[in-house]
Amino acid sequence: MKKIFTCIFVCCVFVSNAQMFDDILKVSYQDYEGTARFAAMGGAFGALGGDISSIGVNPAGLAVFRKSHVSFTSSLNNIYNNSSVAGIQTDNSRIRAGISSLGAVIVVENQDMIKWNIGISYLKKTNFNRRTAVKSIFNDLSIIDYFSEKANDDKDFFAPSYISSYEAFYDYNPLDWDVVMAYGTYLIDWDKEKGKYVNVLDKNDRGVYQQINSLTKGSSGETTIDIGVNCNDKFFAGILLGMTTLNYGREVVYREYAHEDNISDFDRLTYNTNLKIRGLGLNYKIGVIYKPVQTVRLGLAFHSPDYLMYPYSTQEEDSDYPSAMDNLYSASMEVKYKSENAPLLSGSGGDYYLFVERIKTPYKATGSLAFVFGQFGLVSMDCEYVDYSRIKLTGYDPTNIFNSDIKLFFKNTVNLRFGAEIWMKNFALRAGYRFNQSPDKEYDLSRRTYSAGIGWRFKQFNVDMAYIQTNTVDYYTHYKDANKITENLKNRRFALTLGWTIDD
Repeated sequence: MKKIFTCIFVCCVFVSNAQMFDDILKVSYQDYEGTARFAAMGGAFGALGGDISSIGVNPAGLAVFRKSHVSFTSSLNNIYNNSSVAGIQTDNSRIRAGISSLGAVIVVENQDMIKWNIGISYLKKTNFNRRTAVKSIFNDLSIIDYFSEKANDDKDFFAPSYISSYEAFYDYNPLDWDVVMAYGTYLIDWDKEKGKYVNVLDKNDRGVYQQINSLTKGSSGETTIDIGVNCNDKFFAGILLGMTTLNYGREVVYREYAHEDNISDFDRLTYNTNLKIRGLGLNYKIGVIYKPVQTVRLGLAFHSPDYLMYPYSTQEEDSDYPSAMDNLYSASMEVKYKSENAPLLSGSGGDYYLFVERIKTPYKATGSLAFVFGQFGLVSMDCEYVDYSRIKLTGYDPTNIFNSDIKLFFKNTVNLRFGAEIWMKNFALRAGYRFNQSPDKEYDLSRRTYSAGIGWRFKQFNVDMAYIQTNTVDYYTHYKDANKITENLKNRRFALTLGWTIDD
C-alpha cells in the first residue's frame, strides 16, 4: 500500500478542523514583506510603482523606474504569542532575521516615447515562524477519552487484529495513527464482553493536566522576472513571471499528566508529531498604471493562482503525478504507567509521505488609487480581492471531501492598504495601515498592520528604515471536544533597505 495518506493539514495537530484551515491559509497567504519604504507605507503601491517590491502588487510598477536601480532589504522579526486556554495564559516569542527583498531594475530606452524596463527580484511572501506553549487543567476530559471514542465510532475499521499488526502504520493513514499508538501503548483496549474499546482511565479519576508546545517554522518567497513598458509617462504596463518556493514545518509536542488523586494506573503521556512540506509554485501577474493628470494615478492588477508542487520530490516513484509536493510526516507516543518502571513506546518509525500532491492557491485582483503632490509627498490606497474558497487540493482520497469543506468554510475577502509619504529635501517620513479581512466564515482571523518609517537620499544612494506591527488572533483545538485555544499574535518587524540608483 502506498505511503501517501491523509491530509497534511489534519495530521499536524490531530483532527482539528480549525487548525487544518489555519495551515491551509498559511501556505496560501501572499503578504509581501518588501522593502522598508514599501512596508512603511502599508504596501499600498499598486498605483505608484517605482519600488522593487511594488511589482509584487502590480508589475506595471516596474515601468515607473526612470533609472536603473538595485536594492537589498533585511528584516528582524519578533513574533510574540499570548496563548490562552481555559483561562490560563502563556507568553512566547520567536525572533528570526532574514532577507525580505532583493532585486535589480534595468532601464532600456528604445524610443523617445516608449521605454522598456526589465526587473529581477526576490520577494518574501510569508513568514511562518511561531512558537506556542499552553497548559490547562480539565476535570473530566482527556485525549485518551477521544482515542477510545474515535475507535468505537468505527469498530470494524479499528479491529484489534488490524491495529495491533506490525504493518499498522502502513495499513492506516496518519489521521488514524493516534488510535494505533494508543492501542500499542495500552491506553485503549478491546473489551470482548462489552463489545467496544475501553480506555485506561477510571470513571472516578479527577482529570488530567495538559501541556502543548508547538513550533512552526519556515517561509515562502517568490523569485520574479518582470517586463514593464512606459508609454510617454502616461500609461505603464507590466507582466511578471514568478516562481514561489515553500518551506513549511510544524512540530507539536502534546503532554498529559494524571491528577495526583487519580485511581487509574495511567501516569503520563507524550504525543509528538512532525510535519515538513516543500513545494514550488508557478504564477504570473499582469497590471497597468494610468496617469489621467499629473497628480492622479490609477492602477489595476491581476495575480494568477500558484500551483504548488515539488518536481524533485522523492515521492515521485510512488506517485501517479509527475510532480508531487514533498510532504513528510512522522508521529510517536510515549506512555508511562505507575506500575511500570519504563515507559511504553509506539511510533511511525520514520517519515511517511502524505497524499496531497498539489495545492492551488487563490487568484487576486487589485484596484489602486494614488495622489502625488510633486516633490512634497503622496497618499495611496489599494483594494484587493481574494477568494479563499477557490483553494484546491489535488491528490488521493479524501481530497474531494476537504475541497468541499474549503468551499463551505472559506470565503472571499476584500483587503485594504493605505500609505502616505512626506518629503523634506532629502529626508522622508512615511506611515501606513493594512487590513486583511478574515477568510474564515466562523472565526475572525483578520489581520491589522500598522507601520511607519523614514528614508534618506544621498546622491545615488538611499537608506530606508521601517517598523511594522501586525496584530491577529488565531483559534484552534488539538482534538475533538477539547477547549478552544486562543492565540493573540503580534509580529513586530524592523526593516532596513539599502539602494543604489545607477546614473546614465
